[in-house]
Amino acid sequence: MTWIAWLTIAVVLAICEIAASSVFFFCLCFSIGSFFAAGVSCFFNSNWIEIMTFIIISALSLCFVRPLFNKIMKKSKTIQSNVDALIGNEAIVTGKITPFIPGFVKVSGEIWRAESSVEILESETVKIKRISGTTLTVER
Repeated sequence: MTWIAWLTIAVVLAICEIAASSVFFFCLCFSIGSFFAAGVSCFFNSNWIEIMTFIIISALSLCFVRPLFNKIMKKSKTIQSNVDALIGNEAIVTGKITPFIPGFVKVSGEIWRAESSVEILESETVKIKRISGTTLTVER
């Protein structure tokens, strides 16, 4: 095959990878193999050498490039911010909480309205489980 054919295959495979928007990177690895086969075809006039170059480089890409891209694309741990960062923190009850009457807790120097399914007395330490608007759901 000519270098133009290999380069065309490489571009088509790269476009397929972009269009698929997957995290598998198979087409990208074969695109890299096709690109190297295009380079080899400029220097050698042997289909056998071009095909072997394509197979070897594609296999190496699958072994090395694909895991590298998967590691880069792996979703990082989400960092909670703003009020979501309060979930899991401890708070001190400043106003008695009953199942039917919300009370108040102090967390990070701020007073929040709090509710619970059990009665919690003032000065107890509680754990924040959920936030709904401006009300914290807490438990012992």
